[in-house]
Amino acid sequence: MRITNKNTKKLRKEKVYESESFKDGKFTKEELKQYGLPDDEISTILEYQALLPILQSDRNDSKVNARDLHKQLNNGWKFTDWIENRINSYQLIKEIDYFTVSRKYETVKNSGLQPKETLDYSLTLDCAKQLAMVERTSIGALVRRYFIIIEKAFKNRTNWNQNRKNTLINCKELRGALITKREELLNGVPEWITNGNLYSIEFSLLNTVILGMSATQYRKEHNISSNEQIRNYFSEDQLDDVERLERYDAQLIISQEIYSYEERKQILQTEYDRVKNRKTKWV
Repeated sequence: MRITNKNTKKLRKEKVYESESFKDGKFTKEELKQYGLPDDEISTILEYQALLPILQSDRNDSKVNARDLHKQLNNGWKFTDWIENRINSYQLIKEIDYFTVSRKYETVKNSGLQPKETLDYSLTLDCAKQLAMVERTSIGALVRRYFIIIEKAFKNRTNWNQNRKNTLINCKELRGALITKREELLNGVPEWITNGNLYSIEFSLLNTVILGMSATQYRKEHNISSNEQIRNYFSEDQLDDVERLERYDAQLIISQEIYSYEERKQILQTEYDRVKNRKTKWV
């Protein structure tokens, strides 16, 4: 009779892994603080994003509905008076700075329907931003402050992403290995690790090798909240270590078929110490 060993190990339920290492989209207070911006500049950027969402498209060829912009500017003007004034005052060019579409509709009057026609305006994104900047209101002042300081925030974000570019590229290689050998790797995870997300388990392993302590200890020592990624606080040397070890880890999984968590941790630690000692020797 054939005997089959039953696996009594509890199956892990994996969660979707979400990375916050690469920055894009709207700025958050936490991100801007990481760049060292003063509180007043952070408040300006966040207030602009909240009050003028219509101006925050990532595409320069986007069109902005002039009526929606007028509503968000809240300048007290009647729309038709405002748009005609701005077109004439700033010599806006039709079909270049703005576009018009005639729209017909019906209204109820004296128990009957009366046809009407209105003119809708759309603005290029650059034109819409310019009109917002020239408003003589508190929102106009906010927009002007925003465009003075936002370049600094984007420059910091560009540098941040560039410093993590190579890490993210190699992370894709490691993720590919984790996906390909998912079942084997899950079986190689020790019982004491209760987090069922394979990505976070593997990245925590690498972080522990580089830091010499657990992520929990590192957060406590550096006063980092639980919803922030600790790699956002790594030095450039540590990010270089991440890049190298992620690539090496992927090779261990795919080429050498080493699925044991503890075995890979020992090999990665040896490799990290070897390179670290070599760096120290030549300092």
